[in-house]
Amino acid sequence: MQVANNNLFKRLKKRKMKDSILNSITWIVSSFGFIVLITLFIFIFAKGSKTLSFDLLFSNYSKTTYSLEKTHNSLQLFTNPKLENTYFSNIWGISLQDDKDAEGLDVVTIAYIDENSPFNQLIEKNSGATIKIKVGSQISKIVLMKEDGKTIYTIAKKGASEMVECLNQAKIISDMIITTGGGGIRGSLLTTIYLIIITLIIAIPLGVGGAIYLNEYAKDNKFTTLIRTMIDMTSGIPSIIFGLVGAIIFIPIFNKVIHSSGGSIISGAFTMSIILLPIIIKTTEEALKAIPQDYRNASLALGASKIQTIFKVILPSALNGILTATLLSIGRIIGESAALIYAIGTAIKDKAILNEKSTTLAVHIWTLLEGDNPNYEHACAIAIVILLTVLLLSISIKIVSKCFNKEKNNAV
Repeated sequence: MQVANNNLFKRLKKRKMKDSILNSITWIVSSFGFIVLITLFIFIFAKGSKTLSFDLLFSNYSKTTYSLEKTHNSLQLFTNPKLENTYFSNIWGISLQDDKDAEGLDVVTIAYIDENSPFNQLIEKNSGATIKIKVGSQISKIVLMKEDGKTIYTIAKKGASEMVECLNQAKIISDMIITTGGGGIRGSLLTTIYLIIITLIIAIPLGVGGAIYLNEYAKDNKFTTLIRTMIDMTSGIPSIIFGLVGAIIFIPIFNKVIHSSGGSIISGAFTMSIILLPIIIKTTEEALKAIPQDYRNASLALGASKIQTIFKVILPSALNGILTATLLSIGRIIGESAALIYAIGTAIKDKAILNEKSTTLAVHIWTLLEGDNPNYEHACAIAIVILLTVLLLSISIKIVSKCFNKEKNNAV
């Protein structure tokens, strides 16, 4: 008896030690994943919060460029406002500072303009119209002329200090390139919204219809088993493969149908529909399976047809699962990039036109990071928009599920 108790005690001690080791490994791995996730969020918010603003969301990506000229006849000297990290021209009444544009390139930005400065009445060379330049505009280059007729030339790469020094020596601006605005994501935001709407219009009816067939009509045989296996396999295919399908199949079709040239929002929507079908079918089918068989039997016993039972009893009861599938699909559309690079293109535009190339928010990030000078701040700002949207969708899924479960419990 004593020996048996000792063996039992040893086994329990060994099992307890094993459980402790496994729990420690689980805790370490989970903590590592949590730390990586938090570090990622901190990096993104630290980098992107500097450029995140309403102007970023609702302004155009392209800049407005002016070619201007001005003759300065006044002898007035302007008072230096003494702004930090700026260089002031007391002859022209402006402060300039070194800055970077939305693409991460060095620029010279106007930080201050005196109310009586000649910069408030610059002449547009092509139209002859008077242009009032605003603070925040960027100067790319200036061609100046001294009183003795000598020409001075300076560009943004040489810095604000040299540009101000040249301005103080000149009386005539013979040519000045100024750009305003730019760097916004309004076009990419509109493209993403259009893509979501069109994709859901295509994918939701097909996905829900497929789920209804598999759960309500299809018999349990080798054919339906094959269909379910293919759906599971499709959900595991890398999205870039679907992008190739979009480029090879959908783009040539819509080039003829809607007269697009290369990728378009429509071809991107059809590509995304294929990607989303497995998600919608599986989620909706699980929701249909959760409906008790008694609901179907009761409806049929009251004289309703099978079609009436499905559309008036089963689908309303499974609406929770369908909405969940819809919200998950929206999150996938917002975050997808690999497939859309081929199917919709990488051209950042300010207008979202259905039969033209464009970019979604995720592809916009890819475009900002692909060059020799990746713009991490701007990309992180867009990433914050995507993360917040996905977070809101996740919260919406929880709220929808909770509301439907509450209604179901109250009905019972």
